[in-house]
Amino acid sequence: MDYQPQNPQGGPNGYPPYPPYGAPLQPYLGKPKGDSMATASMILGIITLASMLILQISIPFVLGGTGIILAILSRGSAKRLAGKAKAGLICCIVGLSLDIVLCVSAVCLVFALPHLSPELKEEVNKACEEQYGVSYDEMMEEFYEMFDME
Repeated sequence: MDYQPQNPQGGPNGYPPYPPYGAPLQPYLGKPKGDSMATASMILGIITLASMLILQISIPFVLGGTGIILAILSRGSAKRLAGKAKAGLICCIVGLSLDIVLCVSAVCLVFALPHLSPELKEEVNKACEEQYGVSYDEMMEEFYEMFDME
């Protein structure tokens, strides 16, 4: 007499049947190496772009550089970057390049074109005088005299 309930799947208690003895096991296809670094790179790239929206200057340099390094290291011995690593690399590079453009344009506006905003020039002179004891205009005059650029 058979006390096992009828099972359409063939295994005990509703489970699939066991593989035959000696059959090769299926390999575990877990996370590939570097997946965590690729994810971290993508997150840092997104934070780098978000920090550009709030006009932070130092955060994109630190996080963008770290994200680029993590994206490159996540590749390991593989020939290609993973999708997350590519996304992180692109976001970090865009964030860094936008930050450099922002810094260069700010320096250009403040120091090279003072006639556009005399109030800003006065603020820079006051800040330099408080910090260094000499105004920005006096520093530039000394610089020009030192290299005979006039």
